[in-house]
Amino acid sequence: MRILPTLLLFALILFFLTGCGHVLYISKLGWHQAYISFHSVPIQEVLKEEQVGLEIQGKIRFIQEVKRYGEEHLGLRKTKSYSKFYEVKGPILYVVTASEKDQLKLYNWTFPIVGRVTYKGFFIKDEALKEQRDLDRRGYDTYLQPSEAYSTLGWLKDPIFSSMLKWDDGTLANLILHEMVHATVYFKGKTDFNEQMATFIGNQGAIDFLTRKCGNESQAVLKAVQSQQDDLLFSRWIDQAYERLSKFYAQEISKEEKLRGREGIFRSLQEKFREMKPLFKTDWHLLFDQIPLNNAVLLAHRQYFHRLEMFERLYDYLGRDLRRVMALMKEIQASEEEPNTYLSRWMKERGLTVSSFLQ
Repeated sequence: MRILPTLLLFALILFFLTGCGHVLYISKLGWHQAYISFHSVPIQEVLKEEQVGLEIQGKIRFIQEVKRYGEEHLGLRKTKSYSKFYEVKGPILYVVTASEKDQLKLYNWTFPIVGRVTYKGFFIKDEALKEQRDLDRRGYDTYLQPSEAYSTLGWLKDPIFSSMLKWDDGTLANLILHEMVHATVYFKGKTDFNEQMATFIGNQGAIDFLTRKCGNESQAVLKAVQSQQDDLLFSRWIDQAYERLSKFYAQEISKEEKLRGREGIFRSLQEKFREMKPLFKTDWHLLFDQIPLNNAVLLAHRQYFHRLEMFERLYDYLGRDLRRVMALMKEIQASEEEPNTYLSRWMKERGLTVSSFLQ
């Protein structure tokens, strides 16, 4: 019975914050979020249950270690997230991304608080598929992908989802730190910057945490380093693919010619990716060539992996100290200036090459 007042309050707040077009969608999100919050179990109770295996208990305690590390050593926001546990079967969320077919331009949704975003999440797969089909009918490229976790930006207590516990230590540490970054620094309407910042901090933060916990010669650290290297490799392929398609779409030819011509480019890009596959040291990107490539697929992945080398340069310049990187991100947020503009100026003033990183 506790769920009803929460839902009513949440729905009333959303009614006043949103336009009518978003009320139903956000109300559904609110219902599912309230359901998750109501049925989440305090981790202290989970750890006391005799039927809970030692591996699950170890993963839960591991997440608490990662959270403390992020708060104490990286300056990430202290929240009550990950203090509860929620059992889930399969992905917790399904995310839809869309793009124009004849240009690399993502479709945008606008919501209160978070502003303009370039993906839309659903708790129910059929609802995500319905949104995807609607966008397909309207002539967009689309991409639907599952997600194992999400952040409420610190507004609510994000639980530990059971689906998260299948990951190895490096991936799990990366995931927790990634979501904690979102709850600490968030630039309204800047989806790409937010995700790329969190991807880098998650990658490097996992390496730093595991080095402190296990030693720099450990297998866990080696795997985390390899994962970061693979992300950088994939990032370079993504940027090259983006540049090639951008030049093609910029030509003064008809839309029909662009739609025909891009298919050959997609095949060529996938072939180049297959040639690069032996260079990967982990499995994370190996199945990418099995996804039918379109603009939405390319841009959905670029949101996370573009500019990773720029953050690497910042990290080096700041003494390989992630706390200083996070302090800079907080400084940019406090300025209320557009983050790309602020960071471009900041880097130029210090003689750091900007090139195309901030495009």
